[in-house]
Amino acid sequence: MRKALKAKFILFGDKEPLHDYSVIINKERIEKIIPNSEIDKSAYTVINLGDSVLMPGFVNAHIHLELNWVRKKLTSFNSFPSWLEQIINLKKQNNNREVITQSVQQSLKETINSGVTTIGQISSYSGLDFEEIVKSKIRTVYFFEIANSTISRINQHFFKNLRSLNKKSNGMFVLKLFPHSIYSLDTVTLEEILTKAHNEKINLGIHLSESKDEVRLIQKKKNAFEDVIFPMLERRPRIKIRGDSPLSYLHKLNKYKSNIVLVHMNNLLKEDLKILEKQKYPVVLCPRSNLFLNQKMADLNFFLNYEKTGIGTDGLSSNFSINFLDEIKFLYLHSKRFIKKNPEKIVLEKATLGGARALGIDKLVGTIEKNKKADLIAFRIKNNDPFMSVIDSNNNDLKLSIINGEIIKSQEYQV
Repeated sequence: MRKALKAKFILFGDKEPLHDYSVIINKERIEKIIPNSEIDKSAYTVINLGDSVLMPGFVNAHIHLELNWVRKKLTSFNSFPSWLEQIINLKKQNNNREVITQSVQQSLKETINSGVTTIGQISSYSGLDFEEIVKSKIRTVYFFEIANSTISRINQHFFKNLRSLNKKSNGMFVLKLFPHSIYSLDTVTLEEILTKAHNEKINLGIHLSESKDEVRLIQKKKNAFEDVIFPMLERRPRIKIRGDSPLSYLHKLNKYKSNIVLVHMNNLLKEDLKILEKQKYPVVLCPRSNLFLNQKMADLNFFLNYEKTGIGTDGLSSNFSINFLDEIKFLYLHSKRFIKKNPEKIVLEKATLGGARALGIDKLVGTIEKNKKADLIAFRIKNNDPFMSVIDSNNNDLKLSIINGEIIKSQEYQV
């Protein structure tokens, strides 16, 4: 039987909320939105959420589920390169399947408990995360990570299976390639990955412009990558061409004009903004991660007004939590400096539709609309303003989470 979700408020992106309406779900899709007064109890299973805000599920557009274990082992650092030095050494020491699997399980639990229904997962352990993701029933854009040391992965049987699954997917699983960064791949190898993605019709993502040293590397200035990081690697990256910025370098290599998801983007030149405005690359911001790594945040004044901006928590290797509500609160507080009118609406739009746009799945999720997938969450009302109520919420306020029409998490509600 179809479900009718009744709530005091229903949020529609940056539009005015509906009051005392219901969302009708038929299997995995949203069928319609109707006034509560029109509900025929004989036609629906009615889920009365009472004093709640019903809204699209959150999209955590960039997360490393597998790196939960790293947080306990990190020692103090004062720069991005000194952090990366630790990460490289720690990953060399740990290939324990059980530890990595437990990290994925813990990360998924925290993610779902904070209202996330879609993740952009960066998979760096040849599929150790895959089974747990499937069990969790979370919608996943699966970024298959590649560096110089792991380029052979794209010829392995597991990747071939992912490609096959991607073709059969109903939108619950979307495969993308993820060249790790411009500093972890030869120029020639990065070009080959871009060509392979184009030929096989697979989209991509990449960490980009995350640190000052990355900018200095591409500008042929003294930098810690060449002085400290490259000597640690099995194969020193051979960067053949340089540019004014990491984005200009990547843009020159992107001869197919692929729609690459650019993650971080917090060290940009004015010319980079012109490239973004012209090419419309999707961008994912991870503001708390940037500060954790002793870097500046991205240009919020630009990106909060940029259509294809999503939000990510990154992983516990570069953040104190992967709770998406924490990320939203943090971004809201900082956005108030730039957005004078309704910053709460804009932040929540970036946390839902913005993330869906960045991941290329906005025709499926991100808003409450007829025929879109039923990925919905409901929070207990804490404020007369429903948008501020969500901003102020914590895990205990999450009353309901539905992914693809299926109830994944619920507190008590009236039926």
